Amino acid sequence: MSERQSLGAFGERVAAAHLEARGYTIVARNFRSPEAEIDVVALEGDVLVFVEVRTRRGGSRGMAELSVNGRKQRQLLRAAATYIDAHPEHADAPLRIDVITIELRADGTLAEVEHLQDAVRP
Repeated sequence: MSERQSLGAFGERVAAAHLEARGYTIVARNFRSPEAEIDVVALEGDVLVFVEVRTRRGGSRGMAELSVNGRKQRQLLRAAATYIDAHPEHADAPLRIDVITIELRADGTLAEVEHLQDAVRP
C-alpha cells in the first residue's frame, strides 16, 4: 500500500469512528462504481448518507474541502445513483452527500475532523 493509500485508509477509519460516535450506522465502505468510489455509506436515522473523506497532512487549513471540486461532486452524485440502483432497499430513503475532512499535523497526529453535512447537491 502506498503512503497516499495508507493516509486515505487512516482518514476513512477516523471518519467512520466519528460517524459512529454520533449515532450513524455504517452500511458500506469503499463502494466502487465506474464513476467514483464512495468512501463511507451510512444511515443517520432514515437518511442515507454518502460520505467523501478527504485527509491532508501538514497543509494549510481548509485545503481538504477545497479538493472536492465540481468534477468530483458530479462523480459523487453519479456514484450515489449507482449505489441506489444496486441497493433498491434504500431507493425511498432521503439522501445526502457529506464531506468529512481530516487534518493531520506534520507529525501525523490528528489536528481536526470537520463534518460538512449536505456538502454536495445536484
